[in-house]
Amino acid sequence: MRKLLLAASALAFAAPVAAQNYPDPRDEEIVRSLPAPGEVEALGDRVGAVAEAILDTPVGPIREAVEGRRLDRREREETLGDVASRDDPYARERIRDEVEVATAGLGAAVEQFAVVAPVLRRSIEDAARRMEDAMAHGRDRDYRDLDDRYDPRDD
Repeated sequence: MRKLLLAASALAFAAPVAAQNYPDPRDEEIVRSLPAPGEVEALGDRVGAVAEAILDTPVGPIREAVEGRRLDRREREETLGDVASRDDPYARERIRDEVEVATAGLGAAVEQFAVVAPVLRRSIEDAARRMEDAMAHGRDRDYRDLDDRYDPRDD
């Protein structure tokens, strides 16, 4: 009898361990496919370089074409950054700061998505399964005789 009680106790304690959800390999694949923090920072550096290149784009020739007149040398060499800095002398610095903030936000979002991804995947799969079930059961039903008072010709 004592051995039976010990065995039952051991099973009772082991049941919660056996009932735990084990990681799904698909979840691990999702997390592995996300960019690493270093990759996100490198992306931010590239975006910053692109923003700098855009700010260094000459706009003088475009102004000449639009305005239909020949600009002086200073105006012809003007860049988009020069134009942006007229009303805001810190435009370049502000753009760099915004790229850094966006990069940090993207890095945080990637980290949070890695935590949420398994739950989101299961929720989407569950919703898809439930919709498929609802559509399958809906095909079996004949709605024409539910309300004999409705006549589409009355509309």
